[in-house]
Amino acid sequence: MAWTTNLVTALRVIIADMDSVSYTDARLQSILSVGALYVKQEINWSTVYTIDITVPTISPDPTLTATLNTDFSNFIVLKSACLINQGELRTKAIIAGLEAKCGPAVLKTGGHLDGFKQLIEIGPCAMYEVLKKEYRFGNQEVAGILSPFINDNFSPSDLYVTSEREN
Repeated sequence: MAWTTNLVTALRVIIADMDSVSYTDARLQSILSVGALYVKQEINWSTVYTIDITVPTISPDPTLTATLNTDFSNFIVLKSACLINQGELRTKAIIAGLEAKCGPAVLKTGGHLDGFKQLIEIGPCAMYEVLKKEYRFGNQEVAGILSPFINDNFSPSDLYVTSEREN
């Protein structure tokens, strides 16, 4: 399974964990499989992917030449980085409220919280959402002029439009 090495390496680069200090390969593989599950649910793919988050497995492997899907792979990495950043933000938010005093010395831990907020707002999470919309709908202005169809994977359910006639 090439995804267990290729996607782990890509995720390590994005989360700046190249020295394997914060996360083991097994932990990142688990996070990647959860990210893949979200990506599979949020975007319609022409390939049917089977994802098991307990093992973890992604089948067919989107990084192998025979079943190569770089879009799916990149979305998995971005979504996984987003999941990691959200977890880190939650942990930092809890710690940010801590203050310890020992005589005249005071220890405050609130400085890093804003940095993690920015990672969520402009980092992999924001990038994932923008790219997801562009991938699902394409360039709407050009697609609307050229054709009633956005891409080969277009599904009306992607539009999230409800009928006004429904009572």
